[in-house]
Order: sequence, then structure tokens, then C-alpha cells
Amino acid sequence: MKNYIPNSIGGLLLFATVLLSFSGCVTDEANLNQPLDQNSSLEKVTEYPDPFPLENLRMDPETLKMLADLRAATAKYHSIEVAMADGYEQGSDCVASEDGGMGYHFVNFAAVDGTYDPTMPEALLYEMSKNGQMKLVGVEFVIVKEFWDQENDMIPYFGMQVFDEAFAPNPLPFDNYQLHVWIWKNNPSGIFTKFNPNVSCN
Repeated sequence: MKNYIPNSIGGLLLFATVLLSFSGCVTDEANLNQPLDQNSSLEKVTEYPDPFPLENLRMDPETLKMLADLRAATAKYHSIEVAMADGYEQGSDCVASEDGGMGYHFVNFAAVDGTYDPTMPEALLYEMSKNGQMKLVGVEFVIVKEFWDQENDMIPYFGMQVFDEAFAPNPLPFDNYQLHVWIWKNNPSGIFTKFNPNVSCN
């Protein structure tokens, strides 16, 4: 279940480091100069800002259905106030690299555990517009590898897409399975690729 409780002292200590170190997602190339306006409101969204890219038309029906369900479940988070009311808080400055950007991570730290719900991402990815408003561009799933592996024999999948494996200490201080999904801003590099060339920290 989602309120998973680690069953060892080591697990508790590892879990406690998440809140203090999720900003480790920031790479050496990250642009940290742009401050986050905590009082900014989200741009009004009257329709989906980007259609599904053409690559999605070649996906299997199960993955397409899961993407549609994920968009439906996270549409309310176009309002950053709603996201914060649901337990998401800023976990990083704006993250960028030569391959593109990730934006600001807003993380539900209580949900970073060993379980996986494909409609409830642990992190929301926001890009700041030129007028200082925050715009939802994607999501990220983060699963603590130690806890997942205690109950599962294989790496998690989103439909037919396998999660990425990340090992401590980069970018987080614990081994994890993670997956970025660019459901709110088209990523020409691929909807499940970590960095999005269309996302900027400038």
C-alpha cells in the first residue's frame, strides 16, 4: 500500500534522507540562478498544451491507456496550489543539462517508498515561464530499490517501458528505480527520456 513503512533502522534512515537530499537531482550543469517565486500562480490551461507526440501513436494500447490515465490523474496539478495542498513541495531548483531540462521537482516525500501506482507520481516537473508562472510539463516516478526488491522479482514497468535504474549517490543517496514521463510538454527525444530539450531553466 502507498503508506509503506520501512521495516529496519537502516531503511528508516535511508527514507529520512529523501527530504534533505532530493535536490541531488540537480546536475553539475543545472542552472540555479533563477529563483522560484513561491507566490506564482500557474498559467491557466484551457486545453492540453501539447498533443501526444507521433511516437505515441506507435505505442501499444496498454501503454497509451496508462498515459491517458496519468494525464487525467495529474491534470489538476496544473494548479501548483492544488499540488502543494496534496503534499507536493519543492525538492530541487531548476535542473538542466546539455541534453535539455527537467525543470523544478515538486515531490511528495511521503510517497517515496517501495510501492508504485502508475497514476500517482512521486514528483511533478514544472517549468517557469518568462512571466514567472509555473507550468506543469511532466512527472517522475521514484521507487526505493531496496524496498521494491523485497517484494518484486523484476524492475518496474510503465506499460511496456522499463524504469531506469539509478545508484547512490547520484542523483539520490539511495538506489532507486525512476522514470520521467513528459505528458504535458512534448519531448522530441522521447516521452520517457530523462531530459527534455524543450524545457529550459533560462
